Amino acid sequence: MFANATDHACPYGIGQNHLLVKQETRGLENAIVVLDRQDRRVMPTRLQAELATDGCTFVPRVQWVTLGTSLALVNKDGAVHHLHAYQNGNTQFEADLTPDSPTARRPLVVPGLYKINCDRHPWERAWIYVSPHDSVAITDSQGQFTIKNVPAGRYRIQAWHEGWVQKGTDPAGRLEFTPMLDIRRVKVRDNEDTSVTFDNLTPALTTNPAD
Repeated sequence: MFANATDHACPYGIGQNHLLVKQETRGLENAIVVLDRQDRRVMPTRLQAELATDGCTFVPRVQWVTLGTSLALVNKDGAVHHLHAYQNGNTQFEADLTPDSPTARRPLVVPGLYKINCDRHPWERAWIYVSPHDSVAITDSQGQFTIKNVPAGRYRIQAWHEGWVQKGTDPAGRLEFTPMLDIRRVKVRDNEDTSVTFDNLTPALTTNPAD
């Protein structure tokens, strides 16, 4: 729980949502699963996604979109936010969201992982993975995922999570965690479902799931 003492427009206690686990099965929510595909591309025209501020948290915490998507930034909680999106430590875009501001839109034209903070509320964070293909999924509340329409063949598949082991704070006092990664090899056969279990997530050497 984060204790908010800086903005009266936000709840006093804000639950941490970086680590969500189904206790009965140890299923991990919000892991980004990427199947390596060099042959599959998606036309990026007229694609849209949304990132909202709601209760002074970003919703959704983790999502993936295809390259070229227009991201709508929406204020749903009445607080004032300044969104700051980074990729590999470099600023990709910024946006002010006030209660009466119109929806802001930002095109996502660089592939890879975006880390989004709020410069006014250090507990607010979201992740957006921008992919040039659609063989990507986010694990659900049960820790499960589905990737459809994969041709037969052998592939590398990986699961990336923002992590839960604290490695310190950034200059603004935000908690930083060590990203976790598990990589598997999988064989897909025609007209058969293929099951993959990620049960050995270890510290990742990169913050980009596709690297």
